[in-house]
Amino acid sequence: MLSLSLLFFTLASSFVERGFSSPLARRDNATAPLTNADVQSRDLVSIAAFAAAAYCVRAGEWNCGQACETIPDTQLIFTIGDNAATPDAYVAYSQSRNQIIVGHEGTDPTVLLSIKNDVKFSPTPLLTVLNVAGTPSDVEVHNGFQTAWVQTSTLVLNAVKEVQAQVPDASVLVTGHSLGAAIALLDAIFLKQQLPSNTSVQVVGFGRPRVGNAAFATWVDGMFGDKNTFVVSRDDPVPHVPLLAQGFQHTSGEIWIKDNTTTLTCDGQENPNCSDTIGVLDAATGVSDHTGPYFGVNMGHGSCANLAVTSVLTGSGGTPTKTVTTTKAGVTQAFSATLSLRVTNTPSNIPVSNNINGGGRMAAVGGAGGWRGAAVLGAVVAGVAMVL
Repeated sequence: MLSLSLLFFTLASSFVERGFSSPLARRDNATAPLTNADVQSRDLVSIAAFAAAAYCVRAGEWNCGQACETIPDTQLIFTIGDNAATPDAYVAYSQSRNQIIVGHEGTDPTVLLSIKNDVKFSPTPLLTVLNVAGTPSDVEVHNGFQTAWVQTSTLVLNAVKEVQAQVPDASVLVTGHSLGAAIALLDAIFLKQQLPSNTSVQVVGFGRPRVGNAAFATWVDGMFGDKNTFVVSRDDPVPHVPLLAQGFQHTSGEIWIKDNTTTLTCDGQENPNCSDTIGVLDAATGVSDHTGPYFGVNMGHGSCANLAVTSVLTGSGGTPTKTVTTTKAGVTQAFSATLSLRVTNTPSNIPVSNNINGGGRMAAVGGAGGWRGAAVLGAVVAGVAMVL
């Protein structure tokens, strides 16, 4: 529980100005409308579908309903995660795009361990695996996001390398929503460092919270340039936590879906004419905007078909240890790749929470209204990095 002094501090800092921000580190205030032609040229519909698919792909097949139907030319290579302490992630390959896609799922608020990942909001130095030569010494990131990322980082890297060995000229897209967008940014940095220098790595996040401090934001801008984008949906509160007053700052690359008719591209970091104009009460009542739609694509388990898949996890010696029921989407037309790529299931040593069950996942969809109104305002203005 937050102390009274911390609560007072974060409440006060939240009201410094609209958007949970302060006048610090303003770099640019230019905006431009994003047209339908721009959305198509930047491929944002397909990228949003790749992010949405991370919520639904769990059984080693590219069968996830609407998201996978939007991008059917895709072969799933690798899945990992328990939807709790280890957030779900996948690696896939699109032959028509000649692109390796890494997708990260956002937080399931019904799973306690995922919420624990979100609320560890203290800035912390980079882990050694990210802190390569030339990294500024003052770069810091959100402790919980880095903790969640490191659990899947090496296995995701190995899967990407496996595909790249067969298609060395393929580009890499890393995407995700919510907590998954934060993990995706750290993953993109790691892949950029570990893959051959001529590999094109792009990262696009949806509903991404602030991931690191000002030094981190500037470092990322120098690393990715225009290949780093994050999309904010209307009055979504999640991109405004953790607070600037807590030492966090967004990178450049914001796209703000202002309303149903206006979408803006926003120059610089923390552009005061974009989503930073959202006030505390706007964000507190705008939590439903967090799921989108993003260019017609909705995020979250609600976009998955309600087919149940029951898996029996086995321990050493083949002894059944736990039965887990998850959701799986309806079957779409199978993608027949010319490549022969291995599909890897979740390693048996990944911990599985007792909270995972079909009812819990569906409760996040059907029962969302009850907890949202009661909890969001307090969590947002307290500066808790609550990522839905």
